[in-house]
Parts: sequence; C-alpha cells; structure tokens
Amino acid sequence: MEYELSLKSQKVRVWLWIMVPAFILTYGLFAYLPTEFSLLPTLPLTIGYFSYLGWVLVRKKK
Repeated sequence: MEYELSLKSQKVRVWLWIMVPAFILTYGLFAYLPTEFSLLPTLPLTIGYFSYLGWVLVRKKK
C-alpha cells in the first residue's frame, strides 16, 4: 500500500483538518487542567483519530 504524503492527497488534508485542532486542544487541556484530570486531555486525540478512521471507512465503502 502506497501513500502520497502531500497536500494534494485528500487523506492527508482530512487528517490535518481533524488532528491539528485535536493536538492544539490536547495541549491546552494538559496546560490548564490540574493533574487529577490527567486522562481527560487524551480524549480529543482519541475522538479525532476514530473520526478519521470512520471517514476512511465511509470513503472506502463508496
């Protein structure tokens, strides 16, 4: 399986649109939340990753 890692690829653009805001939100949550909520900042990355995988599966079925 070969992937084109340029912005011409729709998969790369969708991954960037989903994961870059998730990384920013995760960093913000790690910086501002107290340590007892240490698992909460991983939630945006998890949701973003599964959203991307869902998009890939829906796109494959078409």
